[in-house]
Amino acid sequence: MSAIFGEKLTFSQEKGPDVKLVVNGDEFYAQYETEDGYSAIYDRDLGLFCYALLKDGAYYSSKIPISNSPPLDLEKHLQEAGSIRLAKADLSAKRKGW
Repeated sequence: MSAIFGEKLTFSQEKGPDVKLVVNGDEFYAQYETEDGYSAIYDRDLGLFCYALLKDGAYYSSKIPISNSPPLDLEKHLQEAGSIRLAKADLSAKRKGW
C-alpha cells in the first residue's frame, strides 16, 4: 500500500485536455484538488473534472469544469465525511479483491 500526500499528478479527461491535480490518498481512496485548493471530482456525464460540492457528506459534481472559474461561494479544501470515505475505500478494496 502506498499513500500520496500533496503530489501533483496529471490526469486525462475524456472530453478535455489533461489536467494537473493535487492528490491525497491511497489506492483505495483519494481526494483531488485543483492547484489552488478547490476539491474536484470526475464527472462521467461531462467527461471532465468539475468542482466538487458536498451533500450529506458526499461529493457531487457542480457541473462546472475546473477549466472555468470556481463558483463565488465555493469553499476550498472540502472533504467527504469519514463514513463516506470509509465506505468508498471498502468498496474499492473489495473490487481489488482485498
